[in-house]
Amino acid sequence: MTGKMNNKSLPPVLTMTMNRLVPRNSDMYLIGLLLAMQAIYQSTAAAMEHQDGDHGEVATDSASDRRQPSDYDDISPTFAILYPSFTQTIAVLMYFVLSRYLPFLPYSAIVYIFGFMLGFFAGGDSLTNLEKSSILWLGINGQVLLLVFLPGLIFLDAFTLNVHLFFKSFWQLVLFAFPMVLGGTALTALFAYYVFPYGWGFNLSMTFGAILSGTDPIAVSGLLSSLGAPPRLQMHISGESLLNDGAAVLFYNIFSRRFMFDEGIVGDGLGQDIGWVEGFVTFFRLSGGGLAIGLAFGLGTVFLLRILNNQLSSEESIIQVVLLFSISYLTYFVTEILCLCSGIIATITLGITVKILAKEMINDMGLALHFFEVVGQLLNTLLFILGGTLWGNIISDDTVGEGKITRTFTRNFGGEDWGYLLALFCYLVAARFVLVFLFFPLTSRIGIGTNVKESIFMAFAGFRGTVGIALALSLYADLRENLKGKDLEACQCAELVYCFSGGIALFTLLLIGIASKPVLEGLGLAAKEKTRHEVVQNYQEHLKKRALRNYIRLLSEPRFKGVDHSAVMGFVPSLRDITLEDLLQAVRWHKSNTASHLYLPPALEHVLPYLVEGSGGGMNDSLLRSIAQRHVRIFREREVEKREWTTRVFGDSLIGSTHAATGEDQEAINEYRLTFIELLREAYHEQITAGELPEHSNIAHSLFESLNLSENLVNKGHELNDWEGVGVASATRIVVINRAFHVILLRLKHIWQGKVKWTRRLRFNFEMFEIWFLVRQALAFVKAHRRAQQEFEENFAATPV
Repeated sequence: MTGKMNNKSLPPVLTMTMNRLVPRNSDMYLIGLLLAMQAIYQSTAAAMEHQDGDHGEVATDSASDRRQPSDYDDISPTFAILYPSFTQTIAVLMYFVLSRYLPFLPYSAIVYIFGFMLGFFAGGDSLTNLEKSSILWLGINGQVLLLVFLPGLIFLDAFTLNVHLFFKSFWQLVLFAFPMVLGGTALTALFAYYVFPYGWGFNLSMTFGAILSGTDPIAVSGLLSSLGAPPRLQMHISGESLLNDGAAVLFYNIFSRRFMFDEGIVGDGLGQDIGWVEGFVTFFRLSGGGLAIGLAFGLGTVFLLRILNNQLSSEESIIQVVLLFSISYLTYFVTEILCLCSGIIATITLGITVKILAKEMINDMGLALHFFEVVGQLLNTLLFILGGTLWGNIISDDTVGEGKITRTFTRNFGGEDWGYLLALFCYLVAARFVLVFLFFPLTSRIGIGTNVKESIFMAFAGFRGTVGIALALSLYADLRENLKGKDLEACQCAELVYCFSGGIALFTLLLIGIASKPVLEGLGLAAKEKTRHEVVQNYQEHLKKRALRNYIRLLSEPRFKGVDHSAVMGFVPSLRDITLEDLLQAVRWHKSNTASHLYLPPALEHVLPYLVEGSGGGMNDSLLRSIAQRHVRIFREREVEKREWTTRVFGDSLIGSTHAATGEDQEAINEYRLTFIELLREAYHEQITAGELPEHSNIAHSLFESLNLSENLVNKGHELNDWEGVGVASATRIVVINRAFHVILLRLKHIWQGKVKWTRRLRFNFEMFEIWFLVRQALAFVKAHRRAQQEFEENFAATPV
């Protein structure tokens, strides 16, 4: 209820009271009603259960002293809130310590170790409240576990993809995903089948291989961005992770069902006798079905986003984000549970479809991205801590039963097992290198290509993380729930699978996560610190000069004539080391940029004593003029030097470069080109803010995509030619399809409202649209380049005016 009540039959006092209370407290009334209904239901159910208990006998099992899952049925569901809230709070504190004092340690590995410690030291005669809460989480059904964690994480990865690079490198990513994942699954299964002494069968070995075949860039994605790694490498790592998650889950579904069928677990989504031919059919059915369902949900989502396009309503912006979040989970559920297809592939398709067709329809893209980043942070942190808790509790060597909070069966993870874990880790790293370079002759020639250095880092940074932990948790939970401790051998196999999966996740997150930065720098794939330092130093010099110019402008006002320069230096550190040359330059700039009838000479008598030793406060205007004249020539020479330098870096039109540079000089040029691209991006955003460029338009889409293309070319050492990138982005079918889709939706809306007839207004003149599109695009392009050129000359040029 949002409006006031208008009931003339009620007394005025009661009407006023209802108007005040109902709109503000309707949510509390609803919660109270739900709680009352729940209490009635629980009391009725308890009475019926008690009545049934009077006619039966209670069976007890005194033959076993081990804790069974039923032993924890008396734990109140309210304790479920404690575990995630407590662990997330501790994770925030850990992030603070890591980001401030230990930045070389990967966050995901540390929170995983934190979860491991929670599980390792848990147990005893009596359970703590935190242990009770963790039991509720660790007892979640396997499918529910995947439903909670995977949709939000997968949709975030798909929604934040660089669509241009994704489609350019699509066939490379397909090779990275499906053939390489199948190869990784087979190689890992060979090790588990022939090397492990546990007697694992073929199906369990393949299930174990599928769990460890997926890669996760969570521990290295931030590192790649912060060190300025090539966009091609970032695309390969993130795109491979996104697609091979789907492939890994596909293979896991097939072989885990075969394994559960061997153990006598049969049911929906559980055991199933899948033959080889049926396995291939199942693979294509899962992947093709997921693709089709994801596309259907994606188109439906685009339609809903289109009708919720009131940009002036902040409430609709929030509703759009709620829609995206809800539809991601709904798509996964319908595909995975109801249609028995691949939920991950469906969610990936959903995210990419929305990114391509509906990016311009989202009212507040920043709000959507920030929301899903928050969701991803929460889910990743909780998943790693939950996985660490289970891993630590399983491998601890406490006595059976009373020392454990999760196990109903045990096999101590001893020194021999740790040796096999270390051998498996080394084997997986070697297998990863073999697979990457086995496909290198093909991947280096298709898509956006690759090179040996990038392939080495891809092979080295093959992390095992989020999806692997989720799958291992799911297998453990499914076996624990369905076997109830009856088949100890199968249950011990599930424990061992999770022990090895958790150990591999820890080793890759911690060891490879720490070593990734020196490896990236050693391969020359990170931006040089010297080059970045030069760019930052130039920017600091410009900020210093800008502050000095503003200071001179203030000193020309009468109210600041008696200002104490020593006090100013205490508050503005950049004014502490200014020279006489800097001061003269600022005075000259102030005079040339101020109207003659408004110009007043600045009061410098309190500033000059800090610049020229022994001059006192008597330096007059004639002295200033004589000194300024000596520097005019220097200023003009520097202007010429600056123009020559800018031409050498960007060319006469700031688009191309004819200067042949090598080594550190070329690296510096590339860094300045990348800086100029960021200035262009900011200039386009300024036009959007000013209302000159529609934010949700194909023009803005093509301009921003051209910058992504140019950034990729610059990282390869090519010239800065973003106008060519604009042409490439404009020629894609995405722009035309997107525009046609908008027009069709608008015409259908008019037809529905009865404003036009079907045959008269569904026509679309593509030729006129192309002319209109190119003219608007060129105007925005030219204005942005003029603004970026001015900004670059003022703030980033190596020899400023």
